[in-house]
Amino acid sequence: MTDIDYDCAGCGRRHEGADGTAANPWPLLEFDRPEAFLRMSPWEQLMRTRSTEELCLIDNGRTVDCYLTGFLSLPIVGEQALLLHQLWVRVSEEDYLDLVEHWEHPRFRGDFRATLANELPGHEDSLSVPMRVLAPGRLPPVITPEPGSGHALEQEAREGVSRQEAELRIRSMLLEGPER
Repeated sequence: MTDIDYDCAGCGRRHEGADGTAANPWPLLEFDRPEAFLRMSPWEQLMRTRSTEELCLIDNGRTVDCYLTGFLSLPIVGEQALLLHQLWVRVSEEDYLDLVEHWEHPRFRGDFRATLANELPGHEDSLSVPMRVLAPGRLPPVITPEPGSGHALEQEAREGVSRQEAELRIRSMLLEGPER
């Protein structure tokens, strides 16, 4: 495959010829909100949710679903490159409150169980995959598949994905546009 050209939401510039190396990295595969939020009507989003770039709450009447965003990295087989995702996971209300209370404390080391809350390219069955969230105080949470989940994402996190597969996933996200 050829290198990837993209407009960067982070810096506002156009990047041409991204090849996944440290000198010319691929774009971050970024999800704006959890899938449950994205599937709501604009009115429901306004009336039933509270959300920031890092946290999201969805009121279901009797319960509240709690979400947070973090980073998942998948190694590229045989290379010093990573396919990086910024995605959402659902955590328990207790874990959510613990994280929010201690988020800014530099010595906080949260370790939470979660479920994936986005459909990842190459994994249309990824909603609700068991995940772990490691929140190292003041830094963005690191998200990894739960060991023993049996999902293909767990194997990819351990063994990596091919360059060709990584590029296909990046291109599919770029085609979907910024509303993901």
